[in-house]
Amino acid sequence: MQGNLSSSFFRPELLKRIAIYGLMTLILGSAQCSFFPILKICPKTPDLIMGMLLAITLIDSAKSAAVTALAAGFFIDAIGGGALALSPIVYVLFVLFISIFAHKMLSGFASYAILMMPALIYRAAATTVCIALENKALLPMGELVSVILPEALTTLAVCLPLYFIVKLCTAPLETHGKFTF
Repeated sequence: MQGNLSSSFFRPELLKRIAIYGLMTLILGSAQCSFFPILKICPKTPDLIMGMLLAITLIDSAKSAAVTALAAGFFIDAIGGGALALSPIVYVLFVLFISIFAHKMLSGFASYAILMMPALIYRAAATTVCIALENKALLPMGELVSVILPEALTTLAVCLPLYFIVKLCTAPLETHGKFTF
């Protein structure tokens, strides 16, 4: 039994996924938490991990995206140092939410661009909940919009080209959509 478990974990396609998605999470998560917050031309920090997870859902599978979401959420919370450590939950729920729409879409850039709209709505709701939990109250609508709208526009502008980067990075995975635990 133990030999069977270790041989199923060390499958080449699984190890490739772990390496590729792990490296993408490391690079994009680091940029999201350290590079973009100090960049003066961006009004708000874009959610690169969300864009990556949407692309993985379309290009590979919702299972791959969910596992990556969990790991990416822990990584973002570890390096981001936010007051609330909700990123794993937020990202896994995002993959579940977006996979409802994604299974009806083709895996292409047009689908990615279309699905960015519900993704941005989800991100706005998550941001609203996080702000309410941190402040222990809801912000007035004007203040909330002044946070959510720049975040959404910045995320959209930065994440649209991210689809092509994820597609290029996942090219070595011969078994797109056939990931099993």
